[in-house]
Amino acid sequence: MIVKENTSIFPLNNPTKLRMSSEYWNSKVAVVTGASVGIGAHIAIKLANAGITVVGLARRSELIENLNKDVLESGAKIHAYHCDFTQEQSIDEAFKWIAEKFGSISILICNAGIIKANFVIESSNAEIKELYDLNVFATTICLREGLKLMRTPENHRGHIIVLNSILGHRIPDVAVPLFSVYPATKHAITGLCQTVRQEIHFLKLNIKLTSINPGMVDTDFLSVYSHTLDDLPKLNAMDVANAVMYALETPNHVQVEDVTLQAMRLHNAGSNHN
Repeated sequence: MIVKENTSIFPLNNPTKLRMSSEYWNSKVAVVTGASVGIGAHIAIKLANAGITVVGLARRSELIENLNKDVLESGAKIHAYHCDFTQEQSIDEAFKWIAEKFGSISILICNAGIIKANFVIESSNAEIKELYDLNVFATTICLREGLKLMRTPENHRGHIIVLNSILGHRIPDVAVPLFSVYPATKHAITGLCQTVRQEIHFLKLNIKLTSINPGMVDTDFLSVYSHTLDDLPKLNAMDVANAVMYALETPNHVQVEDVTLQAMRLHNAGSNHN
């Protein structure tokens, strides 16, 4: 999915306003990485329309600003800030800006990442490094800095949600395994989530950590595979955004550690989505 200037990523007949069952998150601050397009953009809009103050981070920050036309909640806004997740200094500066402007945050959505279609044996050093730098190193920095901004006296609760992948748990048998080191980076994220969850428990913080593990999602993320995946069932970005909202809506004493979702191949049905 490509978000173009002056266009809406939601059809007009699809209501985007959302009332959460709990009022706790209302007016709290959420940070969404990779918020300019696709899953991140849908999550940012969904959160803003639930009355949450959203900070969107991405290189193309102008696309994040454009998302505000889909924010229907009165007084809600998605704040855009330029962040290049391949640059450590850029990430540090973004979280410093968030700390100065908002003080603390209550929700962190780690969504930024990339995929490359290639064999490991044919991947260049630069390609391999880029995958690890963005998918693992940048995510780790965001987790660390986000957790610091949640660990404040005025913050009674927090929730970290990491966009992982089903490839972070198992690697399917496929005809042409053009995964490069992407599954390895996502397995690292699985271990990172489990480690940080243990740290949160040790530090006695009331912060949940949920890993969202989707299968194939119909966004520009899959464009690296050309048309080879066209006939396979796929989730859409809103399916993943709804999974994020589900995790946030759980009662205070309930922590959903993993949400795994895949598209079903529907038989004798006119559409894969209702």
